[in-house]
Amino acid sequence: MRSFFKFFIPCQEAGARGRQPAKRRPLHGLPRLLFAGLLLTWVSAAGAGESGRYPDFQAEGDIRRFAGETLYFDISFLLFHQAATAEVHFFEKDGVYRARLVAQTKGFIGLLTSYRQHIYETTFEVIDGGRRLRATSFLRQVTNGNRHERTEHTFDYARRWHHWTLYVNGEATENDKEPIPQGVSFDDVLTAFYNFRNSVYGPVTPGVKYSIHTVPEMGHDTIEVDVHTEAEAERERQAIGRSAEGELLIDIIVPKEIFNTETGHIRLWSSPHLIPVESIIEDYILLGDLHANFSRREMKKTGNPPPAVTSQGEGNAPG
Repeated sequence: MRSFFKFFIPCQEAGARGRQPAKRRPLHGLPRLLFAGLLLTWVSAAGAGESGRYPDFQAEGDIRRFAGETLYFDISFLLFHQAATAEVHFFEKDGVYRARLVAQTKGFIGLLTSYRQHIYETTFEVIDGGRRLRATSFLRQVTNGNRHERTEHTFDYARRWHHWTLYVNGEATENDKEPIPQGVSFDDVLTAFYNFRNSVYGPVTPGVKYSIHTVPEMGHDTIEVDVHTEAEAERERQAIGRSAEGELLIDIIVPKEIFNTETGHIRLWSSPHLIPVESIIEDYILLGDLHANFSRREMKKTGNPPPAVTSQGEGNAPG
């Protein structure tokens, strides 16, 4: 049982375990459970009664059409159903486009984890004639009991520099920068999610594979995406007794250190409208497979952002 509770405690630095600490990367050491909520914007479940289809779907076009969209997710594992929730918003304010994800534990698991809350927010510039998003800043804020950790990233593509600063309980503890290679954009997970849904990396069709540059983390700087062929998806559907048809079966490989998994493997089913509807993150250490469920999609065509989120002890998140 002690090992179970250790999962919810932030990892020690490598040096505390008797090894030389590697150079700090921007997202190193995130608590595993709710950072999963960030990439779980890519994953969710048809079992919640939502098909992931909507009437005005288009595979590509002006990416600003997502403004006003909110996606809701439930996260479960072991015997704990809906142990955490996540909401992903895409909004515009004063002509600037942003995405925000808020994830938090709740109920019994919330009690065990001090109602841990993660807030992620990306500010975008819209490029390629309105087709693509590129991050100009990325914020990560984690509240866990009395510990408040905040990482601020900025991306300067004119000078090709990526800067980041880490704050712990309001005090800056790390500040560093690294060059952005020519011809490369560092697509954080929120940026990659919306670009993927707008076919920026190529048409999303059975049999294609993508390698997406992301913010470097412990020497790993890509997310690998494999969209299975129709035949492969059909074999898997029959093997597991899945009734939904027309969905895409997608495998994603992320650095295994991020999720504390054995393989870094995520398997998901996406609706034809590119909303993930069921997913499994495989082989979480101590917890086994983690499941995510898509709950619903809301669309409000306004320029107003979602309500500012208050993190305990930290005031309001940027909005």
